[in-house]
Amino acid sequence: MFRFLSDFVLRYRLNKNLKQLAGVSKERFTHFKNIIILIPQEYEIEDQLFLKLSKELKVHKQDISIVQFGKNDESEVSGKMIYKMNFSKKAISFWGVLNDDHVLFFDKKFDLLINYFDDKTLLPSYVSSLCKAKFRLGFSNADHTLNDLILTINPKDVDLFLSESIKYLRTIIK
Repeated sequence: MFRFLSDFVLRYRLNKNLKQLAGVSKERFTHFKNIIILIPQEYEIEDQLFLKLSKELKVHKQDISIVQFGKNDESEVSGKMIYKMNFSKKAISFWGVLNDDHVLFFDKKFDLLINYFDDKTLLPSYVSSLCKAKFRLGFSNADHTLNDLILTINPKDVDLFLSESIKYLRTIIK
């Protein structure tokens, strides 16, 4: 019962955040300065994919942040990325408020948010709605209101993701 009520509150707050996102106007880009990637732990995508993407978009690897969703909630610093965080539902209170450690991180502004999940799962969708990103890229089976650019591909096809995202993002920043 507690989980049902907690999910109800999160879904309510998600819908409220999505309405606010719909009203945000988009800026014109000449380049991306930083990137945040939201990805489920079960996808097991190598960091190299995002390093290649950042290289193509001329974003320094220190300006990439990866947030992995799963059961483990410990933050870690990676050698290849400046910041990699594991995130679980434990980091969110019953009322949908992030704990202090996560509030500081999600208050940062990012140029590009990559929603690297392909479903309408509540936790990643809610966290994505909290991110302050100027531009959002995601997949077709996720909630469309979370994303500005939607790729209709399988997220596990990393080569296709890399080529398609680079193609469209370069077009946007010209």
